Amino acid sequence: MKEIRIKAPAKLNLHLQVLNKRSDGYHNISSLFTIIDFCDSITLKKNEKTIELEESSPIKDNIVLKAANLLKEQFSVDEGVSITLTKNIPDQKGLGGGSSDAASVLIGLNKIWELGLSKNELSVLALELGSDVPFFIHGKTSWAEGRGEILSNYPYKERFFLLSFPDLKMSTKQAFESLPLKKVKALKQSDYTDNKSFNSFESWIRETNAEMEKQFRKLSTLGKPRLSGTGSTIFIEFNEENSAKEVLEKFPHLVFTKSLERSPLMQIIE
Repeated sequence: MKEIRIKAPAKLNLHLQVLNKRSDGYHNISSLFTIIDFCDSITLKKNEKTIELEESSPIKDNIVLKAANLLKEQFSVDEGVSITLTKNIPDQKGLGGGSSDAASVLIGLNKIWELGLSKNELSVLALELGSDVPFFIHGKTSWAEGRGEILSNYPYKERFFLLSFPDLKMSTKQAFESLPLKKVKALKQSDYTDNKSFNSFESWIRETNAEMEKQFRKLSTLGKPRLSGTGSTIFIEFNEENSAKEVLEKFPHLVFTKSLERSPLMQIIE
């Protein structure tokens, strides 16, 4: 195989609890991740030696280059790859776009470079790139613990969402460093229900950013607005597609999407 085209999906955190800071500098969390039908597009084309990247929207220190170089160096790959990345998922918005792109490159290059790595082996490499990257290798609704890499399957439920993208860009590192930590009891998967969902960053971001507070108040007239990841995407969940699209007709600046039972990446890896 010389070329492969990939859809790299975003995620939403339906729940995100930050527990404590670890000795390695990361944080322990408990979270419920779901894949959504909102994707970047990536084309990988084998070339003779080099790793090249063409981006629709240039990103400093793009993680897809780190992913490609990690595989090339770790397994002494002689071949190269030309990567074309078309961004649709906004950057630094709590949707995991960069992590998904990195996972997609690992999965795609494993295929075209014929490395024969298992899903578990790819997940170990993924964690070197970022805490969310293993989830995109896993590719389905998951309860996450540890840094986010300890993943358990969670029953899939079809959901529909409207997304709002405030102007604020939020660095994950900055958000974790700024979040006031309190001693809390971890909400376990066995005790979790949808009505217990919350995001540890939501109160903090609303208190420290007047525009985010304004957006939450405005969107609360349409449903229950919630924060994804460290922000700044705000989403409203619907059980019925028609209900979401009725709201969308009145507020066309919002983005409609839905949950996916399996990531498009699973067609390549499984």
